[in-house]
Amino acid sequence: MSIFQVLLWSLFGLVLNMAFSGLFAQPDWSLALLLAALLSDRRNWFWVLPSLFFHDLVLYWSPLVTFPFGLIAAIILMYADTRLAPGQQQRWLGLLVVCLPLLNTGISLFSWLLTVSLCIVIWSYLSSKREKVYVEPA
Repeated sequence: MSIFQVLLWSLFGLVLNMAFSGLFAQPDWSLALLLAALLSDRRNWFWVLPSLFFHDLVLYWSPLVTFPFGLIAAIILMYADTRLAPGQQQRWLGLLVVCLPLLNTGISLFSWLLTVSLCIVIWSYLSSKREKVYVEPA
């Protein structure tokens, strides 16, 4: 998936969240896509963070829901990857740093679990696509 595709699907996820939020429990589609893009490649922070800011403004009417925690997660990933080498521990910490504050917004536990699960699946998919591009055939 390219950057443009992730942003387009993220915008579609915002529309889904706003259209069907009262009908049934659903994940935060947009947050899951944006966070998965950040976790799969830390260099995506340049376009993920403004998108998280827009996500917060549209869904929560405040930029202080997930944006500051997304900024902290991006800093953790950049710092830890340069000091310790890229690893899963930093990514899981970034996932928790961004997703745990969602529980204070009134999101149901089931929707929160759906968001985290969707993020993990998309993160795995984007990471495997990225690895296939950079790995040379034997």
